[in-house]
Amino acid sequence: MIRNAVASDKAAVLRMARSFHSAAELPFAFSAATTSMLFDACLQDEDRLCLIYERDGAAVGMLAAYAACHMLAPVKIANEIVWWVEPQHRGRSAVAMLQAYERWARQRGCALIHMVGLGADPVTAKLYERQGYLAAERHFMKPLSA
Repeated sequence: MIRNAVASDKAAVLRMARSFHSAAELPFAFSAATTSMLFDACLQDEDRLCLIYERDGAAVGMLAAYAACHMLAPVKIANEIVWWVEPQHRGRSAVAMLQAYERWARQRGCALIHMVGLGADPVTAKLYERQGYLAAERHFMKPLSA
């Protein structure tokens, strides 16, 4: 089942966000405090979203996003922040989660929806392409020393 997050999902969302952070090999430390604030904002702000994929009563996936105008044009875009499904629960739920995210984006008046993939994962790219997404750019990160 795909549903909106509720306050009692916080521990599971923090656990999954930590797993995402590790898998993404991000060049900065995970912050449970910052992620907790993001989760709270998703529950309070109608232009923020946290979806939960629940299986057998347990949260095993989540997708967080926000809707805002693009920085270069007056076009409202839904932007994925983090999307994680526990590896043993991946499969058809991905399409259902994307569809729920797209419904929310339409309800928020978004003209476009933005997704990110982990590195060069061809499975994710194929999923997005099958759902009608077009590659728009590729993100790179470089840690800067102080």
